[in-house]
Amino acid sequence: ELNNCTILELLNLQFFDEPINILSNIFFFIAAYYVFKEFKKNKSAKTFLVFPTLIMFIGLGSASFHSLPNKITLLMDVLPIFLFSLLFVILFNFKILNLKKELNFFFIIFFLLSYFILPEKFNYKFLNGSEFYLANDLILLIYVFLIRKKKELFKNLFSIFLIFNLSIFFRTIDNHICENIAIGSHFAWHFLNSIVLFKLSIIFKNLKYI
Repeated sequence: ELNNCTILELLNLQFFDEPINILSNIFFFIAAYYVFKEFKKNKSAKTFLVFPTLIMFIGLGSASFHSLPNKITLLMDVLPIFLFSLLFVILFNFKILNLKKELNFFFIIFFLLSYFILPEKFNYKFLNGSEFYLANDLILLIYVFLIRKKKELFKNLFSIFLIFNLSIFFRTIDNHICENIAIGSHFAWHFLNSIVLFKLSIIFKNLKYI
């Protein structure tokens, strides 16, 4: 379902060559390029190239949905985000936290339950759909706590957590500021999330094998 800002944007094409919510997806393609570049430079395991690939599809799916919202483009929008999130949880548990298979499995189940249950429990109109990202926020917070003794990784992950929450803030207020700011703030969600995805991906850049 399109929010008011997106509707206004699509109806006022005379102010833009293309709607800003479509254009701002360019940040995902830029992020994908630089993640790919970092992985190639560090000779990372080729398996991790799935991250820049998914970031590219996130940008493509989001641009498609903002261009022509329907059930197919919605799936194109949400599926790459879900796959990126799930893959990050699995590999972070396995390669960074060095969790045993049993604990990794528990984390995956916990993440999946959170991913599908939290949006229903926090389905408040004022959140403007941001409840679908509460599971990601919760998992990041747990990771920040778990790696608190690893100073560099802690600083990096905590900064990601802060940027992600700022992006959620801009996504949430988008539908509430249309009367004063016609273009809304959804584009800031795209921009900040491209940074989040970049920073999450390059956590794995020094890993030479999977």
